[in-house]
Amino acid sequence: MIKLYSYYFETLLFKFSIGPEQGADTPAWAEEAPFPPLSPREAIAASGQALAEMLADFPYAEPSFSACALKRSGPNGWWYYHVSWMVWPPECDGGDRSEIHLPVMLNGQVPPYQVFDFENRFEAWSD
Repeated sequence: MIKLYSYYFETLLFKFSIGPEQGADTPAWAEEAPFPPLSPREAIAASGQALAEMLADFPYAEPSFSACALKRSGPNGWWYYHVSWMVWPPECDGGDRSEIHLPVMLNGQVPPYQVFDFENRFEAWSD
């Protein structure tokens, strides 16, 4: 199992815990296949929808896509997309922004996450 962390400014910490039970290894990307089973565009779309749901209760300006990369959980491990979005608060003058990273499994799903307030962020690393 891997854990990924992403901050929304200094307000929230999102923790993603990902392993086979979240479908991380399904579908597998066969070594002989030239392309992954999920396209980058589909991963970006899935992450954008998940990001909107994640931030639904918080004020923010329209997120803008930043980057999408395929990553592996470890040597000979399963693959996932690491998608990054730039998010500005509504009152932002263009300088203060946050980059939020979301994992997207090759099955097109963003795994479940936990939310921690900034004051309680150290609890995210307790397990």
